[in-house]
Amino acid sequence: MKKIISIVLVLWLSVFSLSSCTSDFEPVDPAVQVPDETPDDNGNSTGDYWPMALNNQWIYKLNGVSQDPMKIVSTESIDGKSYFKYENFIGSSTAGSGFIGTTLTRKTNGVYYVRVSAVIPGTPTITVSPLEFIILKDYLEVNQMWSQNLSQTTTIEGQTPIVTAVEIAGKILERNVSLTVGTVAFTNVIHTEVIQTTQGTINKNEYWFSKDIGLIKYKNSIEGSLNNEYEIQSYQLN
Repeated sequence: MKKIISIVLVLWLSVFSLSSCTSDFEPVDPAVQVPDETPDDNGNSTGDYWPMALNNQWIYKLNGVSQDPMKIVSTESIDGKSYFKYENFIGSSTAGSGFIGTTLTRKTNGVYYVRVSAVIPGTPTITVSPLEFIILKDYLEVNQMWSQNLSQTTTIEGQTPIVTAVEIAGKILERNVSLTVGTVAFTNVIHTEVIQTTQGTINKNEYWFSKDIGLIKYKNSIEGSLNNEYEIQSYQLN
């Protein structure tokens, strides 16, 4: 019996799209699979563009509508690395969505990472392995880029795990610029572009980070069509 198992992880919002046919998956042959890149953590950071501390929170408007606070609620240690766990990442809650999504972040030497994973309870239970990608390298100059070749494993209880290739291409579009969001003018802003390609689907994401404040604006487009736009409404840092 066919299950609703074709899952595309929209990384930056921890949201899943489901289709109704197993053939939508194109498993990666383990013999030719490109290994995950080991990112360069040896940069010289130019400042703190995402303050990470317990109880820090940011409130965004999604297409003009206020969202629940994005809040750092705990810390975790994974493989000797320290992460911060979020509630309502970029204001997007998983409550009532039928799955449990987890979003963590960390930073080291000017490299900022987001790590996402999820579990969809039920019969069968579906588990999506953690996928960690770079969202910013704050020491790069305009037009400098980074890339990652990653893999994501979807496990449906009782079935063979499915491995999907995920390509990440990041680029600095602007730095040390000003941006007005609402009535507030933010300075020392870095504007990045991160493009995710999964099974031929292109997911383009743009981020604006203000020094010592964090993410102040985010735009997501899928296949060239604007999907969501988030703008900061308020924030509280510790």
